[in-house]
Parts: sequence; C-alpha cells; structure tokens
Amino acid sequence: MGRETYAVGGMTCASCVRHVEKALRATPGVTSATVNLATNQAVVEGAATFEGLAQRVADAGYELARLQDPSGDPESSLGAARLRMAGALVLTAPLLAAMVPGLRLHLPGWLQALLSAPVVFGAGAGFHRRALRQALHRQASMDTLVSLGSSVAWGFALVEWLHGAPHLSFETAAALVAFLLTGKYLEARAKLKAADALEELLALAPPTALRRDPDGTFREVPVAQLVPGDRVKVLPGHAVPADGRVQAGEAEVDESLLTGEPMPVPRRPGDRLVAGTLVHGAALDMEVEAVGADTQLARMAQLVAQAQGSRAPAQDLADRISAVFVPAILLIAGATLAAWWFVSGGLGAAWRPAVTVLVIACPCALGLATPVAVMVGLGAAARRGILVRDAAALEALGKATDLVLDKTGTLTEGRPCLQRVRPLGGRSAEDVLKVAASLEADSEHPLARGIVSAADGALLPVSGFRAHPGGGVSGQVEGHEYRLGNPAFLGLPFPEEDAEGTVVGLADGSGLLGLMVLGDRLREEAPAVVAALKARQIRLHLVTGDREGPARHMAEAAGIASVVAGARPEDKLLRIRGLQADGAVVAFAGDGVNDAPALAQADCGISMGSGAAREGTAAAMAAAPLVLLRGGLTPILDARRLALRTSRIIRQNLAWAFAYNILLVPLAATGRLERLGGPMLAGLAMGLSSLTVVLNALRLRRWS
Repeated sequence: MGRETYAVGGMTCASCVRHVEKALRATPGVTSATVNLATNQAVVEGAATFEGLAQRVADAGYELARLQDPSGDPESSLGAARLRMAGALVLTAPLLAAMVPGLRLHLPGWLQALLSAPVVFGAGAGFHRRALRQALHRQASMDTLVSLGSSVAWGFALVEWLHGAPHLSFETAAALVAFLLTGKYLEARAKLKAADALEELLALAPPTALRRDPDGTFREVPVAQLVPGDRVKVLPGHAVPADGRVQAGEAEVDESLLTGEPMPVPRRPGDRLVAGTLVHGAALDMEVEAVGADTQLARMAQLVAQAQGSRAPAQDLADRISAVFVPAILLIAGATLAAWWFVSGGLGAAWRPAVTVLVIACPCALGLATPVAVMVGLGAAARRGILVRDAAALEALGKATDLVLDKTGTLTEGRPCLQRVRPLGGRSAEDVLKVAASLEADSEHPLARGIVSAADGALLPVSGFRAHPGGGVSGQVEGHEYRLGNPAFLGLPFPEEDAEGTVVGLADGSGLLGLMVLGDRLREEAPAVVAALKARQIRLHLVTGDREGPARHMAEAAGIASVVAGARPEDKLLRIRGLQADGAVVAFAGDGVNDAPALAQADCGISMGSGAAREGTAAAMAAAPLVLLRGGLTPILDARRLALRTSRIIRQNLAWAFAYNILLVPLAATGRLERLGGPMLAGLAMGLSSLTVVLNALRLRRWS
C-alpha cells in the first residue's frame, strides 16, 4: 500500500473533480482518492500502477501526470494562459469597438467572422476539446456549457451573415471566450499566489554550503551533495543548509520562519540545528545528520502539501450539488430555448437567453470555494509554526466543545524546577543550594539540571564524585563529604513529604542539612489561555499519568476543574471516547509520543511539538493531525482562531457560489440580462465569480 500525488490536467469545475475522483476510485487496487481543484492534484492511496490510473483518467476525458512532469509546471501553464488571453482580447477588440456609439466603425461580415473564428475555435479550443472528450464518456462539465454557448453564438452569427442580416453576433461569441479566458488567467494567477506557502518553506534552505574537506579546508558545494556525517561551517547571517548538530562555536539562531517564535535561541556544541534557520553573531561548525527530503523543513513542506490536498467536510455539499448541477443547467437551457422560441415565434430571439443560461451557470466558483480556502489557510498557518496534516481536523478544532490536556510538557513546562529550599541544621538556604548544585554540576539527571539552573554564582569544586543510580550522588566539597538524594539513599527520614513535587535531601556525617522541593512548573500563559478558552464556551479537562496531588495543584493553578490523575495511555483514550459518546467534539493536546492513542482518537489531535522541533520532530508529526512548533499554549488559541476564520471563509465562498447561480440563472432564463450584454455579460460574470472566491480566500494570508 502506498500514497502518491499526481498532477491532473483538464479540470475546470467541481463536476470535473467528481469525474476524476470516480475514475480513480474505480481503478483496481485503489483504496481512496481525493482530487483538489485548487492545486490540480490527486492524492491516491493503494497499490494501483501509474499506468493503470492514467488510463482510467484518460478514459474519463482528463489527463494524469507525475508531479515531476515538466508539463505540470504552473509557471509554464500560466504563461500559456496569458498568451491565449492576450490573443483573444486583441482579436475581439475591433468587434467590440464597432458597438461603441459614435465610433462609426462597421466591419464587414466576412471580417467579423475572420476575427472571431480564431478566438472561439483557436484560443477557446481547450473548451471544445475537453467538452467533446467528456461527451464521448457521457459526462458534462463547465467545458460543456462554455463549448455549447460559444459554438451556438458563433454558428447563429454565421447563419445571420449568410442570410444578409444587418446586425451580426460574432462579437458575442468572441467576447464570451475572451472574457472567460481572462477570468481563467486571473484565477490561475491568484491560485498560484495561494500556493506560495510551499515555495516559501522550501526556499528557506540555501542552495550551497561550506563543507569541510579531508585536509581541513572548507569548500562551497551544492546542498544536494551533502551527506550525513559531513562537517559544515555556517557563517553569520547565513541559513543552515541541513539538519544537524553543533560541533563547535556558539551563536544565536533565528527559528522564526519555522516555528513563529520571534526571539533567536542560543545554540552551542551538542545542540540541534534545523535546515532553513538563520545564524546570527558568530559562525557555527555543524555535523550533518539529515539532508534533502529527510530534513524537518522538507517534512514540513510535505505535511503542508498533504494538508492542502485533503478534503474539508464542507466540500461534500459542493460535491453533491455538482453531481446534478450541469445536467440540470442543460435542461434549463433547453427549456429556455423552447419557451422563448414558442413565445417569440423565432429562433433569433430564443438563442441568446439560452446561451446566457449555459455560460452564467458554470460551477467554477463552486468547485474552488472550499479547496482554495484550505490551501491558503494552511499555508498561512505553516508560516506561523502551526502544521496541519488534515483539513478535517482543523474544521473539528473550530467546532470543539471540549479540550483535553495532558499535564507534563503541555500544561507545564515539562522539566523539574526548584520550587523552594528548606534549610536544616543551621545552614542557610543559599549554602544548601550551592553545595547541592556543585554536587550535581556534571549530572544529566532532570532533577540535577533543575537544581543547577537555580543556583546563582560560581559553583564549588567537587572531588570523589559518585553517582548512585536510583538514589542520589555523593562527593567532597571543600573537604567535607556530602550526600544528596532520596530518603532511602540517605538513610534519614525527611520531616515532610511535599505532595506538590519531589523532595531531595542534602546530608553530611552529622545529619540532614536541608531539603529541596522540585516540581514541574505551570506554563506562564496557562491561566490566561484556559480563561480565554472558557470564555469561548470550551470545557477544559486535565488527564495525566502523574499523581493526584501534583495534578490537582496544577489544575487549580490553571483554572481547570475536571482532573483525572494516574491515567495510563489507554485511560486517556477511554476518557476521550466517553466524552465523544456524550456528544462532545473533543480536541486533545499532548506531547505526541506516549499520547499517540489519544491523539488519534480525538476529533482533533494537537501535538505540542515545540520541544520536538529541536530534538526530532518526526514522532510529533506522525502522532497528530495538528502540530504546534511554537512553544507554549498560546498557539492553541491561534490554531483555533485559524480554524474559525478558515471555516468562515469557506462558508462565505460557498454562499457566494450558491447565491450567484440561484440569482443569475433565473434572470438569464427570463431575458433580464439581455439589455446588459447577455452572453457577453455571462462570460464576464462567471470569470469574476471564480476570481471572487479565490481573492476572498487570499485574505487568510493576512491572518494573524
């Protein structure tokens, strides 16, 4: 089983999307297929071969190509669309000029036919070619409507000329195609701009790197030549070329383009570096660990592309309507032609309202309404350190009624911090802390790091240091023997046990000298974020594997009333299922590793990936459909605001697409649009309708 993405050619509306999806899903070996009109791509899962898929799509009247196929280059396609539009407008201009009052420009019929034919059947050949191919497969789409409309208009004008009519309608057919091509070109430009997020992400990585040769000199080479294990120098002001680890040097690194965090972070030997981040202040020597598609930057781009191609549930409504829309419009156009012919007694008054119905009803906007909004919104999110793997999960976040939070690393900072020191035996708190920190200076234990980070000033030298696994450490400081650890290791009872954290004691030969209470620290922004979520009528729950005391303490400090402590991964899963059984839409935020079952069960799983951004994001990315690369809880609010705004844009686009057809089709059928240009106005309105939904979606690029 595999997942592949292909380029699809020939799609112009929601009906095309449905036809291509139907063809792909009917291919033996395909388990699922999703087609996106905004990106002109298909995502196929299963064991089918490319040749088999391409044949099925070709049989449906469309084209399937591998993404690396040069014909799929969007810039090249845009250039071709520009040429078609320009040629059509140049040839149509004289025909329209003859209609300007006072200009007294009357072109002979043969010249009007000569100017309009290349527009209708040359520049507009794509409409006719696709319509014919679809007709052979008993299908209909926007191309069917445009091809029929423009061909009927030109054919009737030809008949008028051959019968010596004084006023011909060649300009109607030519202007119809010219306006449609102009609208499609502007739409393609806007769609290309909407897809910029992927290019911006991939452009963060530099094209070259300074690689160290065996003789110790550095030489500039293409990044594509780097392999894991290479040593690379990154100069100040330059971008990191690959994922790796600092070997020498200290500098600040700006990771904002990946995580959204505005402040540079310090990096020293042993710290990880991520491709695309910017080094400031000094040069860094690094060892390459991942290159190309294996870098975090490439995985981010892959996730964005995958999400932009995913289907939002709101798209289902458009798909159901498009299945019957084009056949219904063909019937309405036929009825319009028959009714006007019957009322007026002649075909001359009947064809224009019928053609106007055909053209103005093209469901382009309907097909673009949802996917282009998803594409733009998720691209904007990626630039702010919010990775969305599935558009459905983002929509679920906007509808969430309950948010379940893990404690360690989610509600809290995820590392032990010194909360207080209780001196005993006549020692001061400062002396107890300094001796304890000196003993723990070389230890990698999380509790040791919490003690050392709390100490101020220079530490004391230690001799005879020994680590006692599961108990503590011992050593000599200024000639005195000290032991630091838990009660069992020290062999001394502690005067108190603190339910809010872990207690460590310092002792010498005379007895206990002091106690240090360490515990996880609540994120500074947690109370404000919890209050903001409550204000939005979201119920908060804390579900953690920690003990009851620390769990209750953190929940109360944050303002969360619902607490489940001592929960194993399967208990978190059951808690989420219980809430869903009660009708709740549940979002779950966890660390993306031991919370994987809960993240998968939730309607929207949120992986707090800020720490993973520096220590390997692969697990966090794989665990949840939504990954927050920025630290803290505030990005949850940002992600929900994005979800709500994207849903609002989708609703606006769908409302516009539906209203456009519902209002204008009856006006076209009853001839109310004839005085405003009839088929010409229809072509212009259809193009503007599609452009409107794309431009409306582009407002999400300014989301903040």
